[in-house]
Order: sequence, then C-alpha cells, then structure tokens
Amino acid sequence: MCEDSEATSALAEGVISWFEKRGEIPLVPPFSVREYAPLIDEPDRFAGGYSTEGIWGVAFAAEYVDSRGWTSISTIRCLGVDTRHPASVAAFCHARERVGKFRVDRIISIRTLRSGRLLNSDEHVTLLAPYLPQEAPDPWLCNLVDVQNATRDGVYGLLQLAMLDGRLGEEPRQVIFGYVMEEAKLRGLEAPAPDLLALWIDNLSPPLDAVAISVARVLEDKDKFARLLPRLLDVARSTTGFPNPEESLRNLIAAVRAHFRTSPNDQPVSVRARS
Repeated sequence: MCEDSEATSALAEGVISWFEKRGEIPLVPPFSVREYAPLIDEPDRFAGGYSTEGIWGVAFAAEYVDSRGWTSISTIRCLGVDTRHPASVAAFCHARERVGKFRVDRIISIRTLRSGRLLNSDEHVTLLAPYLPQEAPDPWLCNLVDVQNATRDGVYGLLQLAMLDGRLGEEPRQVIFGYVMEEAKLRGLEAPAPDLLALWIDNLSPPLDAVAISVARVLEDKDKFARLLPRLLDVARSTTGFPNPEESLRNLIAAVRAHFRTSPNDQPVSVRARS
C-alpha cells in the first residue's frame, strides 16, 4: 500500500509542482473591510487536534468578540473544526498573521470574502453548517454538501490560478461555476441554487497544501482530470496578471502528458483545440 502511494506521488509530482510554483493564494481582506485587532493581542488559544476534513479553504471576514470582551475584525482562513461544545474553528488570522481559535458563538458577523457584503443569519448557517455534524440536516443542505465534496478538488485547482492576487474575477468565476454544474450533472446530483453555490465559491481561499492534495486526488481519475484541464486553460487565459501564460500552460500540458504516459493502463489526456 505504501509503495503504491509513493509511486502515485512520484507520477503526479510534475503536475503538482506546476501548481505549487504559483505560490499560495494570498488571503486578502474584502473590499471596504478595515481589519483591526485588540490593543492587547491575546487571542483565544489554539490547542490543535481539530479535524481538517472538508473545511480547508473556507475564508471570510469575521467580527469577533474574545473571552475578555475585546472585539476585532479580521479575515480568516478556516483550517479545522472542533465540534465539542462550544464549537470552534482553528483559522489563520490575516490581521495577526498566525493561527488562532474562533468560537462559533462569538462570531458576531461575517462578511463575504469577495465583496465584503454582510451575511444574514441564514447565510451564516449555510456557510458554516456543512462542516458541523447534524443528526437530520435539511435535504437542500445535504445536496449542497454532496456537490461540494464532488467538485472541491477541481475547484481548488481552478482557484489556484484564478486568485493570483487573492481576488476572484468575474470571468474565471463563471468558468468555475460551469465546472461545478457540469460535474454535478455527470454525478447525478441536483445543481444547488445559484445563491448557495455563489456563497460557497466566493468564500474559498484554499491554502497551498490543500491545493496540492486536491490536484493529486484529481490525477487519480483520468476522466475527471480530462474534464478539468480545459477549464484550467480557460481560467489561466482569463486571469489578469498570469505570468507568461502560453509558455506556462505548455509546461503544464507537458507535465500532464508525461504523467498519463507513465501511469499504467491510462491513455494521455486529450485537450480540446484552442485557437
């Protein structure tokens, strides 16, 4: 088992390293949000041991009150969840530039990462509930989580190219929407309502290690990667500031071909023609 994992890792290294060279997606505060931290910087302690299953990448601007009653506004990238009462998330805090603990019941308000729009209470639940266990979740929420689980890996790869400056532009955003809808249909899942899908995608900023893990998983499924690759090209060509796009994309395609030539029982991924 271990030898198989090492072989898969070696085969995927060329493609994964191409993504890693893009660097980590910057965690940028939303427009119109002015971050601030307490004068005495002693945030809630993070003791570790949280589950990171399924929560990597969610980010937003949070107004938070700590155990002393000090308030802050900071952009956070969720890294893990502790479901023991009182539920809390471990998150990288942009204002403090370190990982801290944020109790869910002390989050006063949440602003969307993309626009800074203040979310209502129902949207709070929608954004955070998929990562907390529920005995009888609503069917629409179950469907949303199923779509997230089915498409998260590909979405992370697309965001790695789309958010070079920490912002998600409208054109690459539509490419990502199209990818999610296509994958959901192929898997027989009901497409989420557009506002639910937007709430999820607009509040993602996955760390680099999560992107690398996701790309490795996509590479295990030749057909899935074949569907993702044209979307990657579309995003790269629609993103302002992508360095040397054509040369860089040629390197990606070469790495993909080398990977699938080497993989047993696989054929090279086909790429649709580009003008």
